[in-house]
Amino acid sequence: MLSAAVIGLAIWAIVLQHDQDDASARVEELETQNTELQQENADLQERVPGLEQELADLQQSLDDLRASAEGAGADAQGALDDAQERYEALAEHLGAKGESLAESRAALERLAEEAEAALAEAEEATATARDRAAAQRARAELAEACLASVADVLQRFYAGDDLAAAIEQVTEALEQIAAECEQAASQPS
Repeated sequence: MLSAAVIGLAIWAIVLQHDQDDASARVEELETQNTELQQENADLQERVPGLEQELADLQQSLDDLRASAEGAGADAQGALDDAQERYEALAEHLGAKGESLAESRAALERLAEEAEAALAEAEEATATARDRAAAQRARAELAEACLASVADVLQRFYAGDDLAAAIEQVTEALEQIAAECEQAASQPS
């Protein structure tokens, strides 16, 4: 049962890593767009006077979006690493887990998949780079908030003296977190 939970968490970690990779790809895409805009800037300066300020504003917007996307990716990776460390420590401490913990893990995985699907739909509907960056930020913040809730439950577990009661409380808390995060992911931003 523990190995299934660890595999599930690994899958979840891969999903979050994929999200970070997407953010990095978006940063590269923005850098490519930045290079193209610089070339267009040179062409426009030869043809139309007065566009330099507008192009400078566009450059600043791209720089802001790149910084925002990089920050969201770093935050998501940090939250993922922290949750993975805590989970591994808990898995070593507890040994085998019951079915309800595996169900909670499955719910969290489903939540991650649904959040990814919802964000993918939102990104397809988004026309500007700024809206895509905002959607990515919201996704990272939701993942960070859900992971922080899981980390809090795990910290309370470690602080408890009664292992049997703590396992039941951890299971219930994780199921509640999964439900809340799933509800938050399904609401429009």
